[in-house]
Amino acid sequence: MPRVQVETRVIDDVHAFKGQYKRYGYPARFCLYYVDGLLIDTGPPRARRAVCEWLEDKALDRIVLTHFHEDHSGNAREISRRHGAPVLMGEETAGILSDPPRLPLYRRAVWGQMDAVSGRKLPGLLETAGHRFRVVPTPGHAADHVALIEEEKGWLFAGDLFLSNRLIYGMRGESVPQLIDSLRRVLEYPVHILFCGHSGVVPDGRSALEKKLRFLEWLREETYHLADRGFTPREISRRLLAGGKRMEWLTLGEFSSVHLIRSIMEGRG
Repeated sequence: MPRVQVETRVIDDVHAFKGQYKRYGYPARFCLYYVDGLLIDTGPPRARRAVCEWLEDKALDRIVLTHFHEDHSGNAREISRRHGAPVLMGEETAGILSDPPRLPLYRRAVWGQMDAVSGRKLPGLLETAGHRFRVVPTPGHAADHVALIEEEKGWLFAGDLFLSNRLIYGMRGESVPQLIDSLRRVLEYPVHILFCGHSGVVPDGRSALEKKLRFLEWLREETYHLADRGFTPREISRRLLAGGKRMEWLTLGEFSSVHLIRSIMEGRG
């Protein structure tokens, strides 16, 4: 197990855990959130010891997964076993994690291979003793992605919906049109504080989400414009999305700027 640097803080009722470690030079960062007996996401298998130590003194009633990716679901089975807490997830997430795919080598090396896990269906409204969370489908980063909104507090537990104001690459299968729709959907709610799965706590969450939405809308319009002039997806990605070449090389193309451009062109119809 790599040595994990841990930063914790409490925002109102939310206990935030931010972990970071290096694996083959890659800075792996992830964030988990615990509130009112509820754990939102479970972190990667490579950080299992640090995550489980953080949870030792916490009364855990339920575990929620925002999506199936190993840096979010990787410790679900072990934490569920230790605490006797059920895992709640969407139907598509449950289908994937009942027999998870063998991950590419670089993802197993950095994050670790997630275990198969079973659980309960995630309801549309999730209530704890002191809070009520609305579960909102937010596909784009992954087809099974969901976010949790506590409307009274203005909290958004966003998984990987946000990540940053801009993107320079995306995963194979990631969809910019779906991300745009999902961002618009969550912005219909009174979101103020953003709890991101990698960037951590973003106090002015609404402003951050609006910036991300404007960037993706700009990217879509510029892609349309260049495509109409005959540019290929690869050429468009080079013009609009600088950087990301090292990640494309390291992941054998699973992460690439061209995936974002292709999703826009395919979504145009």
